[in-house]
Amino acid sequence: MRYRNIVLNKTEVLEAKLKQLENAVNRQQPVREFLQVIEDSKVIIGEIQSYIDREERSPGEINKTR
Repeated sequence: MRYRNIVLNKTEVLEAKLKQLENAVNRQQPVREFLQVIEDSKVIIGEIQSYIDREERSPGEINKTR
């Protein structure tokens, strides 16, 4: 996988976002802060999907579309 390190870094960022949401729950932060973290996470997921889409497919791999 050409983008392995980038994808791994992005998943670490997503983990941090989940912890941020947990902390927001514990501190009873406003809903807009939750929504901002969720939107940021969606962007990261889109980036990860883009990196995966750019990867070459192996001969036995099923080509599925989202």
